Amino acid sequence: MNTLHFKYAVEIEKTRSITQAAENLYMAQPNMSKAIKELENTLGITIFRRTSKGVIPTEQGMKFLEYAKQILIQIDNMEAIHSPDKAQKQKLKISVPRSCYIATAFSEFAAGFDSSGDIETYLRETNAIQTISDVREEGYDFGIIRFNTAYEKYFMDCLAEKGLDSQLLWEYEMLAVMSSGHPAAEQKNIRYSELCENYTEIVQGDDGIPHLSPSGTRLSENTAENHRRIYVFDRGSLFDFISSVPNSFTLDSPIPDDICGRYGLVQRKCAYDGNRYRDLLIHSAAHRLSEPEIQFVNKIYEVRNRIAFSEFS
Repeated sequence: MNTLHFKYAVEIEKTRSITQAAENLYMAQPNMSKAIKELENTLGITIFRRTSKGVIPTEQGMKFLEYAKQILIQIDNMEAIHSPDKAQKQKLKISVPRSCYIATAFSEFAAGFDSSGDIETYLRETNAIQTISDVREEGYDFGIIRFNTAYEKYFMDCLAEKGLDSQLLWEYEMLAVMSSGHPAAEQKNIRYSELCENYTEIVQGDDGIPHLSPSGTRLSENTAENHRRIYVFDRGSLFDFISSVPNSFTLDSPIPDDICGRYGLVQRKCAYDGNRYRDLLIHSAAHRLSEPEIQFVNKIYEVRNRIAFSEFS
């Protein structure tokens, strides 16, 4: 079995195109196709199938690719033994929700990168459905998904169907986040319905779950008919809007104090039915977290613990 063919397969998974993969690896497309066919014949499985979205792995192909990636990593490590002066490229490709505590953890993790080596890191902030697709079909090492606990069965069934393992990172209540000058900033026992009736909500525009709920709705919550919403797709823009749009607010997981101070924000408890959320780490069942990935996950727990014991009024 030619391990070079493993590299071809991993590149095809990344690009979703045999033609593009061949171009990236400076080889002829027919030779790439022939190599993959030889690999499939040797393994006795079909690794890829063609779809309207490009070439994607089959179920058996996904399992093979996870092992192939690990083998290629080990080969790189063995080659480094003979080339101790060769800089090691640090790689990390993850898909996460738009969350301050995760972004803070990543910033602190990235600050510890070895400055003498190459760094290649992909951090994508998106919704849970896209993250599952990223990990399952786009070659991301792992992801973090966020969902309301009312949808737990939907997501756990989805993960099982796609051969993905999960690990709980945090379970929490969403908080109302607003500027320190907001009329409700000093209010106690805030209800989501009252905020909706009087103020403008800034909402992440793509957090809805297809076939289950429209984007931005809160479970079992009757909001006012004149509920005003602004939909955004960027976490930085969201905080800029809250700081500049008068009397606006958003719901978010607990935020580190230094981020609130930077944007002049406060976070308050906000009551509504079903206000319980979970963040799960997900990855392929065959994937074993690398040392950099473990370091990043540990940093997430560290930042979470700094916030989790804060008192919110």
